[in-house]
Amino acid sequence: MTERVSIRDVAAAAEVSIGTVSRVLNGSGYASQAVRQRVQQAIARLGYEPDFTARHLRTGHSRTIGYLLPNIANPFLAIHLAEVEKLAQGAGYSLFIGSSERPARDKELVAFFENRRLEGIIASPSHEYEDPKSSPFGTTSLPTVIVDRDLGPGFDSVLVDHCQGMRKVMEYLLALGHRRVALFASGPRLRPGREKLRGYRTALEDAGFAFDERLVHLSESWLESSREPMQRMLRLEAPPTAIIAVGTQLLSGAVHVVREAGMDIPRDMSVVGIGTLETLELMYPPVTALRYNFHQSASAAVQLILQRIEKVAPPHARTVVIQSDLILGASCGAV
Repeated sequence: MTERVSIRDVAAAAEVSIGTVSRVLNGSGYASQAVRQRVQQAIARLGYEPDFTARHLRTGHSRTIGYLLPNIANPFLAIHLAEVEKLAQGAGYSLFIGSSERPARDKELVAFFENRRLEGIIASPSHEYEDPKSSPFGTTSLPTVIVDRDLGPGFDSVLVDHCQGMRKVMEYLLALGHRRVALFASGPRLRPGREKLRGYRTALEDAGFAFDERLVHLSESWLESSREPMQRMLRLEAPPTAIIAVGTQLLSGAVHVVREAGMDIPRDMSVVGIGTLETLELMYPPVTALRYNFHQSASAAVQLILQRIEKVAPPHARTVVIQSDLILGASCGAV
């Protein structure tokens, strides 16, 4: 069995003291550039890995943040997670990831984070609590940042402005002459779905057009197909002339139905996707998209949680609102 390389081994290889190696590893105290380079070369050559358990016991700091999300298989959440992890690592922190799709699991994970002495929580739970103060996020002593959920005013939060983003899309389609726009989005149980629907309705009302609930399909699962709802919409006396859909699953199902009906995009049906250009780039023609700014959202979440952990945040809760960008493709045309 190969023995673990110790900090003493690194010090001997770099011909410096153990204290010097410790200063280089922790980024604290003085060490010349030449000495730092020798230590780093010795670490790389020997394959030294810090003993984080020992460091935690010694310093009382785990330098680990818990990240709670509903489902890691959801591509939007996976992209956000990857951005958060990259930024946290850059600041010297690790992530402990927990997936939860029910309130009881939220409670279990928060307790687990506390027992493991994590230093903070970034959470985008699958449930919004009627009384946020009684939720595990409202009772934990760990600093917590809520991402894109409505858990009340007592939390640091990072929110995507879904309402304004949807208004931006609708105003673009209305300017092209579309009056019957099909919407495929997440359900109203969570903030993103509610805010998208609000932006959709408000844009119609401000333009003087009636809201038709038959043109709206709100899904409770990102895996749900939009085929049957799209088929039903096309059978209406006044079918939609444009589609707005979140993600690739809902968008691709609707687009397949449109093409099976012999319709052309954008001649017979205009299409707008919501999410990332990466998830839509394989579609033809290139899809007009409302692009989420995942890097901005992740950067804000990491900054808020680190300020809480390092006790440099103000006493009041803060909210950062992230806007989305409308990227024009070739999938929309005038009526």
